Amino acid sequence: MQAYDLTQVLWVEDDPKVTETYPLKAEDFDLELVPFPCWDDAKAALEGDYDRWSAIILDAKCKHHRDSKDSAVVFLREALKDISVLGEKNGHIIPWYVLTGGDESEVSDSINDERMLWDKDWTDSENKKYYSKNIDNENLFRRIRYHAYESPRIQIQKMYRRVFEAIEECGIKDEGYNALEDLLVPIHFPKYIKDKDYNGKFLEARKVLENIYRSMATYGILPNWGKVNFQWSSCLLSGMHATRKDENGNEVIVIECKKRILPVVLIETLRGMTRIFPAFCHSENEGEKDVKSDEYLKCVDDSTLLLKSFAFQISDFILWYRNYLKDNRSVAENAANWEIIDYKAAKIKK
Repeated sequence: MQAYDLTQVLWVEDDPKVTETYPLKAEDFDLELVPFPCWDDAKAALEGDYDRWSAIILDAKCKHHRDSKDSAVVFLREALKDISVLGEKNGHIIPWYVLTGGDESEVSDSINDERMLWDKDWTDSENKKYYSKNIDNENLFRRIRYHAYESPRIQIQKMYRRVFEAIEECGIKDEGYNALEDLLVPIHFPKYIKDKDYNGKFLEARKVLENIYRSMATYGILPNWGKVNFQWSSCLLSGMHATRKDENGNEVIVIECKKRILPVVLIETLRGMTRIFPAFCHSENEGEKDVKSDEYLKCVDDSTLLLKSFAFQISDFILWYRNYLKDNRSVAENAANWEIIDYKAAKIKK
């Protein structure tokens, strides 16, 4: 996920005079209005990067398609339907607001009550469902900023700012960034998810770890795995050789480790996650036979605390990684800490 200096607002507006002037005023409220001339274009932007947007502003008399006629009824009907579907698909609704120069009779009947989840106090105080271009612009910008600052993902990014900054600095991909958000949001906003559904997110923890390991490979800290080997990655970081069993059951070195770089605490952390993730993620990787997710969760009343603890442990791992990179950015020097003995077994091309 790209970091933005200003809160990102998706804005459906096709009047050039308005799109030239409103963004300047919005910047005073730390908002960046990004205009789209029709709903088709705006919908594509939402589908392409849903988590970028903190709010949506809809000009009621706008176009559904590029070649459509302006129609508040058609535009709002289609836009609000799509916003609801996308919110359900992505696990959270983006607050939306109708900003119009028209009168109440043109728009009010087409505005559904979903907005009351975040904008009820506006309707209660002003007795209207929309914002007027003539008098409500600044009020709208002020309220968008307030709601954006209060939204779960924005709050999590602020609460764990150092961790998410570290993700950016280490070049960990958006998949890892978003997966960590998915783990941290329910810890502080539990009403948004049931315990059973949260325990279904062990795969998200695995995704974060996988993307950390892939990032490390770009710096030579780990081999450039085709498919990330979690156990061997943990071993090499911990100062242990990556090994396999031969036909006689003897340990054979596949990748020789020449230096431990992880603190002992993180060695224990990764060892535990490496054993547990395969069974809890229903992965094809071979896990420990005595690690059975259903049995464990049943005996702790489906507690979410294990996964939540992993979210915090992974966050510490990311902070350590960022600090390690500050003094160890040489790919060649990092790669000198290990040597592949058996390329075929390691499944790495020479």
